[in-house]
Amino acid sequence: MWQKLSKSYPPQFELLPLSLLLVSIYLAVSSYSSLPDRVPTHFNFWGVPDGWGDKSSILALLALNACVYVLLTVINVLLAIVRDPRKLINLPEKRKAALTDAQVEWLRIFLNRCLFVMKVLIQGFLLYTVYSTIEIALGRAAGLGDYWFLFLMAIMALVFFMVWRSFRIASPGKAPPSLP
Repeated sequence: MWQKLSKSYPPQFELLPLSLLLVSIYLAVSSYSSLPDRVPTHFNFWGVPDGWGDKSSILALLALNACVYVLLTVINVLLAIVRDPRKLINLPEKRKAALTDAQVEWLRIFLNRCLFVMKVLIQGFLLYTVYSTIEIALGRAAGLGDYWFLFLMAIMALVFFMVWRSFRIASPGKAPPSLP
């Protein structure tokens, strides 16, 4: 399994999103007792809290963080080990059937790399959200600040890049770039 995953990226890189998850857990658990009874649970477009809830809602944010990490890790591993990744690639059936083996392998590697970057960005975003929620709840900040918007823009840019590049790789009659 690790050998197949290492075609896309070194498995040691998984320590980065895992570390971000663990730091989120540490921040929330270590500051939980000092949090007030009400913490922000929702933010408007400008990052200002517009919804408040019980301080246990920070634990729900941690659960979401862990679920996203596990889900994206499972998808990464499945995409790496499945014999025919066509089953997991979301393209029109006609286009999938026309893919060459080289295109399929290139898509597997490309999508695995992008999903890994997505996992890092989402874990970073959720870590920043946990940190900001704690800071706002303790009265040390008024909102999320500007970084949350940068995370969202980076995630959206990656999604658009994945779709655009996947369709380019899967273009009929087009040979994919050589694999690294």
